[in-house]
Amino acid sequence: MPSLRVTLRGLARTPLFTIVAVLSLALGIGANTAIFSLLDQILLRKLPVKNPEELVYLYSPGPVQGSMSTDEPDGPSFTYPVFRELQKVPGPFAGLAGARNRAVSLAYNRQASHGTARLVSGNYFDVLGVRAASGRLFTEADDRTPGDHPLAILDHGYWTSRFGNDPSVLNQTIIVNGYPMTIVGVAQKGFTSERPGSPPDLYVPISMWKEITPEAGSLEDRRNYWVTLLARLKPGVTQVQAEAAINVPYHAQVEQDVQLLRQPNPNFLQRFRARKIILKPGQNGRGNLRENGRQPLYLLMGITAMVLLIACANVANLQLARSAARTREVAIRLSMGASRPRLIRQLLGESCVVAIAGGVLGLFAAKWTLRAIIASIPPATGVPGSLSADLDGRVLLFSLALSIATGLLFGLFPALQASRPNVVSELKNQTGQISSSGSANVFRKTLVTLQMGIALLLLISAGLLAETLVNLERINLGIRVDHLMSFSLLPKLNRYTDQSVANFYEQLTDRLAAIPGVQSVSAARVPAIAGSSSGTNITVEGFTPTTDDSAQSNFNTIGAGFFRTLGTPVLLGREFTRSDNATAPKVAMVNEAFVKRFLPNQNPIGRHIGQGTSKPDIQIVGVVKDAKYADMREPPPAVFYTPLPQTTRWNTLFFYLRTAVDPEQTAASIRREVAALDANLPIRELKTMQTQIDENMFVERILSTLTGTFAGLATVLAAIGLYGVLAFNVMRRTREIGIRMALGAGAGQVRRLVLREVGVMLAIGTAAGVGLAVIAGKFLQTFLFGMQASDPMVIAASAVLLWGIAVAAAYLPARRATRVDPMVALRYE
Repeated sequence: MPSLRVTLRGLARTPLFTIVAVLSLALGIGANTAIFSLLDQILLRKLPVKNPEELVYLYSPGPVQGSMSTDEPDGPSFTYPVFRELQKVPGPFAGLAGARNRAVSLAYNRQASHGTARLVSGNYFDVLGVRAASGRLFTEADDRTPGDHPLAILDHGYWTSRFGNDPSVLNQTIIVNGYPMTIVGVAQKGFTSERPGSPPDLYVPISMWKEITPEAGSLEDRRNYWVTLLARLKPGVTQVQAEAAINVPYHAQVEQDVQLLRQPNPNFLQRFRARKIILKPGQNGRGNLRENGRQPLYLLMGITAMVLLIACANVANLQLARSAARTREVAIRLSMGASRPRLIRQLLGESCVVAIAGGVLGLFAAKWTLRAIIASIPPATGVPGSLSADLDGRVLLFSLALSIATGLLFGLFPALQASRPNVVSELKNQTGQISSSGSANVFRKTLVTLQMGIALLLLISAGLLAETLVNLERINLGIRVDHLMSFSLLPKLNRYTDQSVANFYEQLTDRLAAIPGVQSVSAARVPAIAGSSSGTNITVEGFTPTTDDSAQSNFNTIGAGFFRTLGTPVLLGREFTRSDNATAPKVAMVNEAFVKRFLPNQNPIGRHIGQGTSKPDIQIVGVVKDAKYADMREPPPAVFYTPLPQTTRWNTLFFYLRTAVDPEQTAASIRREVAALDANLPIRELKTMQTQIDENMFVERILSTLTGTFAGLATVLAAIGLYGVLAFNVMRRTREIGIRMALGAGAGQVRRLVLREVGVMLAIGTAAGVGLAVIAGKFLQTFLFGMQASDPMVIAASAVLLWGIAVAAAYLPARRATRVDPMVALRYE
């Protein structure tokens, strides 16, 4: 305690140093803590289940014949019969479970909403080792007979937000897609399925698949791939051993499926038979959140580490300057018998106190930064609900370790330097004389040069990401996003038939068109630029496919006036009208990419196409200009369009309204018109098209904003470091400058003396920064669009900006140097 009081008194005697050092470190540590918290929640944190390191996920990439639906990349879906057969095999797993998310309509006490149900096998919670927060969880007895177990378990988050943690909801009925289901339990707090970032509202037995999924085929269909599988390894079984063991019975299942293939060619048959199960570790969960967030988080973590490095360099320079002013004090203490190790411990103690104070203040900065980042993520992504701005124990330990490490990092060299003065010469010096060894001066300049290089690297990175965002915003989408409102409906979740959905569509279209300010209304099966797509094999009159996949095309089913509503020009022929109904001849429209691929240098109007291997009986009546289909970054693929009234299977409807007023003003009217037709049918994703586009670019926008903010912070810190070193050097060289001026040196010569020093550090720092940017560009390129990481304009602009800020920071010390009074300087000692 006495030594702590001495340390605090010492810091209190230099309040400016203490405040600047603490604030610099607070910003650096706060930024690192915030990004580490996100990285921990998304990538590092293990699932809150029993022994998560024993979990594995099953994948089987390769070709399939039939229908495939998946909720994550790499085709992890299996057929239900294969899942059940593998469950029966006494293999390497202590348990094998199946699951799949589905969108559902929910109703409780006559209040309808939309949500997500996770269909799970009866042993799902047992395999994961999850407990019930209230009531009970499913058992295998709850999943034996298809359609015979109308039970539900609430996710803890949904129980809290929808029911206020009310235990009386147990044994109550909740309506799921029109089916009454009994709530039997609540899952444990913190568990949101094995897919972090995609929390369901409730869990339903997987044997209720047909009741939950409209138009679902038979559970026994071996050509319908939709179940995702997870397993727990038996004690002592490694992942490699388990993979080899499970593929024996799996190959037998694949051979059964070979018998169901329809006219496969030899190449397809060979690839189909080569399918095998691949196991992946399951302790951190699965899903798109981890895969999509990995590289952006690593990038941000690297950037914030550089910001902290610059902050540490600043504080190290401040420590050196402070130590230089204390050389006489240190010399006196050494002459009176104080040991050098004791002085080093005291000086390092001061550094650690400053760092810990910066870390404590940084926690507040981290919490504010986390809140700002989470608030900027679109709710439609589902990500904000899975993230928390609270700093848990792991993050606090990280912040503490980071604070101590920075204290030692920026304090060690200054402590070593300050504790070895020349005692005799320092005692002869008069009080006030600032001395500094050559090694300390070189170290200070090296730190500033390093700061300049890192700052330039961050400025270049920020410039590249900002330019990428601009490029994305300038993309010609092929549609007019202004004054365009969109929303979706899933009538079949409310047990509508195909005919009743068709009738509902016609009635709602008329009602929406009558809303004041609405100019046109249409709908589609596949939403525009929302990451969704549909494709099929086609037969095109006059086109001969050369390979198995050369006759593949994307498609969409759209309503009358769809392109007029979206603002996409029709180049040839006509657009669909209300007369293109179920009794009219089959017609289609195609885009430019379709024509270039299937009918180059030909007039497509009047040609016929067919879906699959069916006879071409759909006449092309129009050609529409290319528009972005699923992804803004991808070029428009070949797409053909058919009229909604001519479809026989109605699914999700995505409505679009072109308005003459602010589209958000129509939101209340849209809700009213939907409720007038069906009050139990919830509206989904009611938003403007501009909001949809912004959601598509939210990763680029967040990266650009955060990188720009951190680069600006780093540059300011580097400029402060440069100013500090120059100001110290001017003060240290006061006598030299006075002599030069007494011998006739002018103000311009003195300024050049100071600025020459700046120029050398800037030149080396610029070369280092550009070199680092070239190396980092290989990683950064994956985030860029429409440009290269070596873009000379961005590099040049960043260098000019850095030089401008550096010269501005050097101006005051240079100006102060020219105002030295030679007579005062000669008496400076």
